[in-house]
Amino acid sequence: MRFQDVATELAQINTARDDVMERAFSMLEQRHGTLAAMLVQSLGDRQRAVRWMCRHQNAFDGRTAYELLADGEEDTVWDEIALLSDAPVSARMNAVRMAY
Repeated sequence: MRFQDVATELAQINTARDDVMERAFSMLEQRHGTLAAMLVQSLGDRQRAVRWMCRHQNAFDGRTAYELLADGEEDTVWDEIALLSDAPVSARMNAVRMAY
């Protein structure tokens, strides 16, 4: 195996992952529009919100927000979004930067 092959395969995997993340967030916007809109507003842009939903969160015991929604724990996701919204803008931006 060559490094070029590895790089190509990783690029394909990342493209597929990005596509799944985008479709998942589009579904979130359809089914939980207010939650999705509040998350975008809290984080500053849609791409950050797309990634936040897929990230394993300490606040969620290592689960993603999608896993909580699947388990019927929408209130927990709302609570975390409220905390993001209540934080000063500079603290939110630092938290977002650290997460990426």
